Amino acid sequence: MSKAGSISSGNKSQGSSGSGVPRNSPPIPRNRFQKSGNQAVYEVKETEDTVIYRVDLPGCPASDLQYWVDGNNVHFFADEPAMSEYDHDGRKYGGTMVFNPMAYDVSGAKAKLRDGVLWITVPKVPGVNIKLTVVEKMLNCKITRDDVV
Repeated sequence: MSKAGSISSGNKSQGSSGSGVPRNSPPIPRNRFQKSGNQAVYEVKETEDTVIYRVDLPGCPASDLQYWVDGNNVHFFADEPAMSEYDHDGRKYGGTMVFNPMAYDVSGAKAKLRDGVLWITVPKVPGVNIKLTVVEKMLNCKITRDDVV
C-alpha cells in the first residue's frame, strides 16, 4: 500500500512538436535523480503484528528527530540543517499519524530516523482483525515545535 505521484507531460494531443515531450513517453518521475524504488515520499506496510510507515526526510540527522504519542496520534518533527555557504535555510518536516485505538497499540509506537528515512512501527492489538485504511487530508493549521508540551 503506497501512494506515488507523477507529473503530467502536458497536452498529449500536441505530440512532440508542442511540448518537447514525445507523445508516448512515460510520465516524468518526481525525483529525476532517483533511479529505482518507490517514488512516493511515504509508504505504509502491514505485517501480521505491526504497521510500518516509511517517510523520506532527506538531510535530517537522527539527533534532530522529535516524536511523541498523544492518545491515538503519533507526531514527528525533524529539520534539515541550514547551509549558509549554499544559501540554504534547510527544510523542515513534520506530521501526524492517527491510528484506530481498537486495532493498534499506539503506546508501543517506536520511531527511528536512519539515513534520512523515518521508520515508525506501531504494534497491532492481538486478536483484532481490522484492515488498515490510509486517509490523507491536508488541513490548514500550523503545528510547530512550540506546541510540544
